[in-house]
Amino acid sequence: MLALLAVSVFATAEAQKGTILKYGNAHIYTDKNDRGNGNEDKQFNWYINPGVGYQFTDNITVGLRGGYWSNFNENRTANAAQTMWTRNAYEEREWQLGAFFRYTHYFGKRFFMFGQLDLSYVSGQQITENELRQVDFVNDRIDESVTYNYEYYNGFQAFYTPMIGVFVYDGLALNFGFGSLGYRYTTYDAPTNLDQSNFVFDFGNQFNFGISVNMDCKRKTGNVKPGDDLRQLNMDAGSDDDDE
Repeated sequence: MLALLAVSVFATAEAQKGTILKYGNAHIYTDKNDRGNGNEDKQFNWYINPGVGYQFTDNITVGLRGGYWSNFNENRTANAAQTMWTRNAYEEREWQLGAFFRYTHYFGKRFFMFGQLDLSYVSGQQITENELRQVDFVNDRIDESVTYNYEYYNGFQAFYTPMIGVFVYDGLALNFGFGSLGYRYTTYDAPTNLDQSNFVFDFGNQFNFGISVNMDCKRKTGNVKPGDDLRQLNMDAGSDDDDE
């Protein structure tokens, strides 16, 4: 990050009308807790949210966004005699597709702040797996049973996210945020038939980092037009006067 910031000393170009904005946010988290004797907890989740938009003015950008999110949790437990084991796993996957509106305010040529409104359709799947293994001493075997439960949902969400950014090269910027404000509504298919409605306010509870690129950004060098550097010459026929 410090190396990218150092590049900004040499040249920066702010986003301009008619450019194409590409951005992306990504997250990955993993955790494992080994409690010994076959007892452990695992967690792994990640997401990616890319977007592409058109810069209609120097301040207004409108475009499309998408996303994929996955969350996996697993718990393994064994009794003290190691004759019974249970495994409970939960996995959720979600796809998102929608549009975004971004308004940007610039502070000079390098720093800026923007607020982005995201509107998305969401569709997901939840999978629950319960496994039981037990030693059968009478028949000298291990009995095992596994059950699965699948749930599907869809809905929509709207989020507003303010962020600050710094240009580090021509059109390339680093973006930083500290939360968002949003609303989310989902409905589950049968047999659950559950409706969920949630308001989200997480300012100060998380830190966001992203990268954005405005394609075809040009460095501004003043109001110079093609041909302005050509000197007009007087070339009247039959004139013997020297050009002064």
